[in-house]
Amino acid sequence: MSLHHTSPTPIAAAVLTQLAAIAGRWPSPKVRRLHIPRRPGEPGEHDAEFCAIELEDGAFGLSYILLGHTLDRLLAHHGSGRSDALAGADPMALAQRLADGDEVERAVALAAVNALTDSVWRRVGYTPPPAGNSLGDVVLGPQDHLGMIGFFPPLVRRVDEAGGRLTVVEMNAGMVARQQERFPNILVTLDRAALAGCNTVVGTSTMLLNDSLDQMLAAAPAAQRFAVIGPSAGLWPDALFDRGVTLLGGTQVVDGAAFAAAMAAGESWSGASRKFAIARGSWPGWRQIAGM
Repeated sequence: MSLHHTSPTPIAAAVLTQLAAIAGRWPSPKVRRLHIPRRPGEPGEHDAEFCAIELEDGAFGLSYILLGHTLDRLLAHHGSGRSDALAGADPMALAQRLADGDEVERAVALAAVNALTDSVWRRVGYTPPPAGNSLGDVVLGPQDHLGMIGFFPPLVRRVDEAGGRLTVVEMNAGMVARQQERFPNILVTLDRAALAGCNTVVGTSTMLLNDSLDQMLAAAPAAQRFAVIGPSAGLWPDALFDRGVTLLGGTQVVDGAAFAAAMAAGESWSGASRKFAIARGSWPGWRQIAGM
């Protein structure tokens, strides 16, 4: 039996409607700055790179920036060395472009959505549960056929150890070619129909940027577990849970100064952050968390 639900409302619209309702109770602070990695890298050098919105109350929100030419355009528009990029901006206004913006505006919008979420969580004293593993707390066994949307190289060994099967769906042909070369024994494909036989699916939060989440859910009708994970998955989970996502695994910045310094230097910021995992079955709902 599938756990999937359907919703006629576009996910960006659902997320933004919820944010607006919460802002009525918890008005948002302004943006302190946009953080962009100093190191642009060469094409294909890095499989993951993120920007961050920092708000004046110290909240942070992350967003993936390797879709298309997002990173190059962010660097051109704002410059990785600037300390005042987007300073004073209204994060709610930035967030609106998640619904209709171009690739850069959507990346900044998702970072703003995540920062707004983090801001309210901090103010109400909500700390999302810690993630037990990099799969977003999904435990695998030999009977499992894992569908991976976006590539998580560290998880390949875990699937091998569990004795399960693995299918990887990517949205970028260049990424498919690189991962096929690195992992020739794994099915890596552009065809989301390959998810049809998977009972467990783990996908990156990039699906919120390219608006592919609903399509991926529909392509995996046999999935009993569908996790959305990654640093960009720092938002209120309700709109995702309503669609059939069973777990949201995100990243929360816990040391803003160390995070900013690491990003500016092009170094790992994992020590300045914590991974969390929110299960649909134990989520009390946004109204209870926000006191509404």
